[in-house]
Amino acid sequence: MNWAYPASLWGLLVVPLAITAAVIAGRKGRRSLNAIGRNSVEWQVRSFLRNLAMAVFIILVVLAASEPRSGRKPVTGERSGLDVAVAFDVSRSMLAEDLSPSRLDRSVTALQQMLRSLDDSRFSLIPFKGDALLMVPMTEDRVVLDMWAGRLGPGLFTHPGTDVEAALRTARDSFPKGDGRNRVLVLITDGDTLSGRIDRISRDLAEEGIPVYTMAVGTSEGSTIPLGDGSYVKDSTGHPVVSRTRMDILKRLAEDTGGSFHELSRPGATADLIADIEEGREFSESRGIRFVGVNRYRIFLIPSLFFLLFFLLVRIIPWRRR
Repeated sequence: MNWAYPASLWGLLVVPLAITAAVIAGRKGRRSLNAIGRNSVEWQVRSFLRNLAMAVFIILVVLAASEPRSGRKPVTGERSGLDVAVAFDVSRSMLAEDLSPSRLDRSVTALQQMLRSLDDSRFSLIPFKGDALLMVPMTEDRVVLDMWAGRLGPGLFTHPGTDVEAALRTARDSFPKGDGRNRVLVLITDGDTLSGRIDRISRDLAEEGIPVYTMAVGTSEGSTIPLGDGSYVKDSTGHPVVSRTRMDILKRLAEDTGGSFHELSRPGATADLIADIEEGREFSESRGIRFVGVNRYRIFLIPSLFFLLFFLLVRIIPWRRR
C-alpha cells in the first residue's frame, strides 16, 4: 500500500497533543467532582471512552485523507499495440561480476532478447545513473535500439548515484499521449543505493495504469566492483565496496503498480518477464479493458464514522440517576 498524499500523515502529530490536553482536562474535572463530593468513577470511565473514540477518529481520518492506494482495478478502455519504456541502470555497480561476465553484460543481453521477442512493439530506452536521459524515444526501429543497447555503460553519465525516481518519470514521459496503446515500463537495475521517492512515482504510475516489470540484476550476497585496472571501488576506510541487490524494493515497486518481479540470476528470467508482458497485453486487448490504481481511503473513513458516532453517544446519553 502507498499513499497519494503522504504529507498528510504529519497530521498524526495532533494525536499526542490531543491526548495530553485530554489528560490535563480530565485531572481538572476529577478534582472539581471530588471538591463537591461527587463520585467521579463513572465520569472517568465516560471520559476515557470519549477520549479514546476521538483519538481513533483523528487517526483514521488522517489516514483516509492521505489516500491509501493498492492494487489495480479494470476499467473500460480498449487498447491495441504495445509500448515498452525500458529504464536501464548504468551505475558503476552494474560492473560487478556476481553475474557472469558482469551485471551490465547480462542486462544488455536480456534487453536484446526483449527487443527480438516483442518484435511487434515499440520501445523507448532510458539509461540512468544519478540522472536519467531519454536516449531513444518511442520507436519500432530495432537497428537504432540495438546500436544504443550496445553502448550502455557507466561512462554515459558523470552524476554519481542511482536516481530511480528520475528514471521512472523520464520513462513515463516517453509514452506518446493519447494513442490508445498498452503501456508497460521495464526497470532493469541492481537495486543498489537507489535514491528518489519511489513510493511517489509508483503511486503515479499505478494511477495511470502503467505496470512496472522489475528485473533485479545481481545477487543478495553481492560482489565487489572492478575499476578496470585490476583494483576495486573502495569506501572511505579503504575497504572494497560490496554491491548487493535490494530485492525488497524492486518487489514492492512491481506489486504496487501491478507488474511482476524477476531475478536475472534465475534461469529463464527474461523469458518469464516477456511472457508476463505478453499475457497482460493479451488480457487487456481481448477484454477491452485497462487497469488503474485503486483508492482505498474507505477502509479508514467508514470506521472513523463509527468512532465519531460512539463519541457522540457517550457525550449525549444522560448520566445515570442515583
